[in-house]
Amino acid sequence: MDICYLLGIFAEFALCRTWRKTELGVIEAALGGATIGLMQTLVLSPWLPQAWLWMLVSAIATGIMGISDFGAIGWYAPRTDAIATRLFYGAMYGAMAGLWMGIWQWLVLRRYIFESWRWIVVSVVSWSIGLSLGWAFGGIGRAINHLFFSEAIGLAIAWSIVSLATGLALTGLVSQTLSYYRKFGQARF
Repeated sequence: MDICYLLGIFAEFALCRTWRKTELGVIEAALGGATIGLMQTLVLSPWLPQAWLWMLVSAIATGIMGISDFGAIGWYAPRTDAIATRLFYGAMYGAMAGLWMGIWQWLVLRRYIFESWRWIVVSVVSWSIGLSLGWAFGGIGRAINHLFFSEAIGLAIAWSIVSLATGLALTGLVSQTLSYYRKFGQARF
């Protein structure tokens, strides 16, 4: 499950990094969200009857982020060298991105997953931790070798943390839901 998730994120990450613009527009952000959403949809399709909605809401949410003042957080590294600042703003912006994405994705999960509200919490925590650590590692690497490549590694670390944490949590939510429905016989799938 997590391999497809990671592959999609790295494919999207590689595509977005080739544009090398200072900001992502709505098209680039939506394509990135759709790419990630597609990989997640492939994983979710056995359990969600309308799993394609996951890809759609991921594309819409990231597209809106791309045109907003907030921007497509997670696609670019901050311009400061201060590690404490990177940790603080990474946690703050990560929490905001996680809340935004979590709410949109919850709209799909709420019909099928038991206690689906927990997805929003997982998304906030995962993004907050992942982005802050990724930005910090990128900053440390760049301070050591003065290469932008270190920032790309930091963003890859951020995406890996987010994808691993959310993938594991989603697996747990699906497993708990299946167990609940087996026990009480009220399957919605």
